[in-house]
Amino acid sequence: MAMEKHFIHEGVIRSEIENLLKKELNRAGYSSINIQKTPLATRIILYVEKPPIVIGKKGRRINTLTQILREKYNIENPEIDVQKIDDPILDPNIVARRIAVALERGMNRRRVTYKALRAVMSAGALGIEIILAGKIVGKGGRARTEKYAQGYMRKAGDSVKFVRKGATQAYLKAGVIGVKVHIVPPDTKFPDQIRVLKASEVQKKAEEKQALEPVEKPKKPKKAKKKEEPKKEAPTENAAEQSANV
Repeated sequence: MAMEKHFIHEGVIRSEIENLLKKELNRAGYSSINIQKTPLATRIILYVEKPPIVIGKKGRRINTLTQILREKYNIENPEIDVQKIDDPILDPNIVARRIAVALERGMNRRRVTYKALRAVMSAGALGIEIILAGKIVGKGGRARTEKYAQGYMRKAGDSVKFVRKGATQAYLKAGVIGVKVHIVPPDTKFPDQIRVLKASEVQKKAEEKQALEPVEKPKKPKKAKKKEEPKKEAPTENAAEQSANV
């Protein structure tokens, strides 16, 4: 039971840290966090769109965050490592946050979602799904769910682990709207996707493979060694004397 309470406590602390960082690093394009515990320190990796905003002038902001994590959440020797996201448009958390900010500004939800769909697919994604849930229509309207999808998406089985997922909330006057984004990144190969090659393609691949292999020089056949004839011994003096006596 004590072990279960420990894991529950760790999960609660992680959730509180994520909520704090989402508020503090909203302008920096916060995406996700990875906490690694080592014997010497607790390494906290932040994945953001704009690392300079997280670091701050002369490292003041990152030092403030380190102090908050140490004092408020009792984390021993926290070390914050800021990593930049290479392609933010393919990160589901950043896409969800952009949609939420646009909804909070009063923009049309369909225009915002379709714009996000086109941007993600043009970046090379294989598929995207955006789910909006809550009082979408406005005051007096019932809560409902709307789904917008494009491309290829997996929702069941072991292949779901290849799908990137992100979620956030948009706070409107009518209520809270949940925003979920699922993205299938480029160059994703699912285990059940099998492509049958034609005979010409197989032959072409075999020829390309053979052309890349180093050519071995043919070995020269070894010459057969001639058998040496036994040397004839010269007659000794004793043998000459015996033949003379005879």
